[in-house]
Amino acid sequence: MVSIIVAFKKQTDAANIRNLLTRFGYNVVGVCTSGAAVLQVIDQMIDSDGMIICGCRLTDMDYYELLGYLPEYYQMVVMGSQAALDQMEYVDVLKIALPMKTQMFINNIQMLESTMMRRRKKRRELPRNRSGEERILIDQAKSILMMVKKYTEEEAHRYLQKTSMSNGTSIVETAQMVLDLFG
Repeated sequence: MVSIIVAFKKQTDAANIRNLLTRFGYNVVGVCTSGAAVLQVIDQMIDSDGMIICGCRLTDMDYYELLGYLPEYYQMVVMGSQAALDQMEYVDVLKIALPMKTQMFINNIQMLESTMMRRRKKRRELPRNRSGEERILIDQAKSILMMVKKYTEEEAHRYLQKTSMSNGTSIVETAQMVLDLFG
């Protein structure tokens, strides 16, 4: 599920949108009135994907300025009057005119979320490009495991994979731990 940050100039507007989203089961991780507060919430999050639902203007910046500060995998939904949305030059955001119908709003959020999840899945399926140093480190760790524990190369690699998954670390970090332990 995508983490959502709601940001509007008025706290009550932000709280109303948050309540609507949570009623439909969405994960709202922050309610803000300024762009700086949005960026603080993003900095505290571990997840790489997220959605910002905001008004055209916040207390310290407008949507376009905030969009420039967002990390790569964040999407923005801008809500405002039809006249304000028509004046927006930037088209790479989802625009929702106010007043809105609840079900139409939720459908738009679902559509954007499913698009983001598909993109995330595609990113994760891409093979990881390891630097030469990382490959050498993994190969050294496998060699040590092959000597010390009498593993085949496949068993050593599988050991590194399994240990890294169990510990919640990358395979490179696990290889470094093996080198520190046995090297």
